[in-house]
Amino acid sequence: MATKARKRKSTDECIKTTWDIDGESTKLLYSDMGVGLLDEDSIDSRPLTTPAQAHMPDFTQPPGAPKASHTQMSCASVSNGYNQAPGNTPVIGQHSANTEGLQICKRLRLHGEAHGDDMFSCLSDELMLSVFQWLPRTILAKCARVCRRWKRLTFDETLWRRLDLAGKVLVCGVLGRVLNRGVHVLRLAKAEIHTPLYLDFHTAFNNNRFSKVQYLDLSMAMIDVEGLQQLSGVCRNLKKLSLEHCTLNDNICGHIADNKQLEVLNMCMCEGLTAEGLSRIASQCLRLESLNLAWTDLSRDSVLLLVLCLPKGLLKLNLSGCREQLTDQDIIQLVATCPHLKELDVSDATMLTAASVDHMTLLKGLEYAAFSRCYHITPPAFMTLTQILTLLALDVFGMMKESSLQQLKESMRHVEINKYPFSSIARPTTGVRRTSIWGLRVRDPVVV
Repeated sequence: MATKARKRKSTDECIKTTWDIDGESTKLLYSDMGVGLLDEDSIDSRPLTTPAQAHMPDFTQPPGAPKASHTQMSCASVSNGYNQAPGNTPVIGQHSANTEGLQICKRLRLHGEAHGDDMFSCLSDELMLSVFQWLPRTILAKCARVCRRWKRLTFDETLWRRLDLAGKVLVCGVLGRVLNRGVHVLRLAKAEIHTPLYLDFHTAFNNNRFSKVQYLDLSMAMIDVEGLQQLSGVCRNLKKLSLEHCTLNDNICGHIADNKQLEVLNMCMCEGLTAEGLSRIASQCLRLESLNLAWTDLSRDSVLLLVLCLPKGLLKLNLSGCREQLTDQDIIQLVATCPHLKELDVSDATMLTAASVDHMTLLKGLEYAAFSRCYHITPPAFMTLTQILTLLALDVFGMMKESSLQQLKESMRHVEINKYPFSSIARPTTGVRRTSIWGLRVRDPVVV
């Protein structure tokens, strides 16, 4: 009985249940599913090949490679876990039971295959640097990812002496890494600089890791007072600096004064200037030759301090926009303090009179003067400037009618009248040129 029960159970397990509907409904159902009935002669309708009958390609012999010996083929087949048939074709499912004495055979090297030889390793560091110097800075940054040697060479100071980041967005820490690469000429005009500049700023500052920047252009840059204070705090070798339209404080002015070699300083339209900050700059930057303080909203105390403490060797000065703060007495004192001035711009100083023009005749080396919109100066007063034999250009915009202007031009034929509507004193770039600052090229050449 037990035997009959087991047979009946095995018979019940083999019974298959199928659903059948009429042929038309089947066709409609298949049509809705997007399929159709298979033909009897279709390849897909044939029975599938069992795994024991499936053959694998010979992976031990790559296409185009020289044929290996029978011993090598046997070792490769054993290492892959297959037993080879007489036709040298491995068959799935027939694993070798004897695993003793297994050997690992290397694949034969193909003819023409890369050997991994680094041709750059044959070049000296000097030759590598001579190649890298022709690459743009963006390509150099990518080359630093190749290997440790390339990273060391691409970070060499000789490749980062001049850098143009104008209009770029520098996230926290980027400018600090750039300064640590030894850049000498750096253009950051209209750049957006995020703080902190150094991710480990306090460590860098305490260890006296001062940057090597000598020419720095921050004109119209978006940087807060804290970031500018960090940047000025690590700069001690500046020769030319532009901070046009930046916000300053006394601490920043103190850091600027620490640059004893400073020759050119542009602080046009800067905010936050005080008499104390200007006093430190004027008394410590004794090599200053060009200074632009136009439209900085100077107080009366600041003007008095400047005309008394400016370096004697100053050659170019822009004090335009002082309005009621600059008087004739200040001009008299300024001429005595800076007798070697070659360019002087006092435009929009509404308190100046003809007396200021008369005292400027004492500047025997004056080449350029600007009195635009100084409405208390009469046109005939400018005729006294003919005594200055070195004078080359004079700007008097908004001062006289066209007829008076023509008479002045006829009287001063050797002088260019109203040719420069914008002052270029201490500015890093003039005109349409934006590839250099103070005559030093900073932009990468175009790679074709």
